[in-house]
Formats: sequence, C-alpha cells, structure tokens
Amino acid sequence: MNDLKREKKKGLSRWYLKDVLLRRRIVGDTYHTPGFGLAAQLFAVMCKFIIEKLGPEKGEALIKEAVEYFGRERGKHIATVVRDQGKPLSFKNWLIFTDIDGANFPVKPFIDNHDLVADVGKCSFITAAEKWGLGEYAALYCKYADYAILDGYNPDVKLQLETRHDTNKDHCRFRYIMKESNK
Repeated sequence: MNDLKREKKKGLSRWYLKDVLLRRRIVGDTYHTPGFGLAAQLFAVMCKFIIEKLGPEKGEALIKEAVEYFGRERGKHIATVVRDQGKPLSFKNWLIFTDIDGANFPVKPFIDNHDLVADVGKCSFITAAEKWGLGEYAALYCKYADYAILDGYNPDVKLQLETRHDTNKDHCRFRYIMKESNK
C-alpha cells in the first residue's frame, strides 16, 4: 500500500512517521528554498496578482509605493540600531549594522574613484522567484527597494544601480557614493 492510501485508511502514527527525520537528513536541503527565497516568491506572486487586478500601470505604481515605504522603514530601523550604538549614520556603519544576511547576496566589492562598487552575481531573491517563473515580478523589488532603504537610513548615501534586469548581465552593480565631489 502506498503512503497516501495508508494515511487515508489508517491515519498517522508515531511508528509510521518514525523515519521522517532520517529521510529529511538524507534529502538534505535539496528541496529547500534558500535565503529569503520564500519571501521573494511571496512578493512576486503578490505583484503578479496586483498587476493582473489593477493593470500594469496602476499595479506597478501601487507596488512601487509599497516597496518604497518598506524600504524607507528598513532604512529607518537600521539608522535606529546605529544611533543606539552611539555611532554616526555613515555608510561604513550601514554595512556593519545592515538588517540582511550577506549570504543572500555574495558580493564582489571594489573601490572605484573613492566609491564602493559591489557586483552581486548569485541572488537568492531572484533565483527563487525565477524558479516559479516570476523573475520579472521580483525585479520590481530590485527596481525600487535599495534607493528607499538608503533614503530611510541616510539620504546623503547615494546609489547608482545597474540591475541584471536592465542590463541583461549576470549580475547587478551597486555603486555607493559618499564623496561629495562624486555625487
């Protein structure tokens, strides 16, 4: 009798479920969505739903407003953490106290003309949404979030962002500008 038929006929028991942990160890994380991929899938599904209900123009406008609100709130929260540590709202402190695990975005950083440039190749957010065929919707987060986060943290931090969605490259390029003469 297969598992589904057995469960429908006999229900569940400790004996029947005893090998779940062992089998999960064997499978490992093969079927897990890494990083904050589930959040990406949720976000992308919601964007698709909103755009289908409101139309492309009104839908994206609403999504933009919501993402920017969320981004500014994230930035304000990071600023509060930095201030609570008695630190100034410098870019360096933003990097130290940021609210997201860097493992979600392996970065290749370098300095160019006194700006920090960070190329992000693998992105758990986009990868997870693309697995569901929703990469174009997840890209709406990328399009608006980072500018708003920095605005909420410290509007003196300027960002130039080239997303993989706009350039068709295999990475996004973030250029963080602090030096006044570079702005």
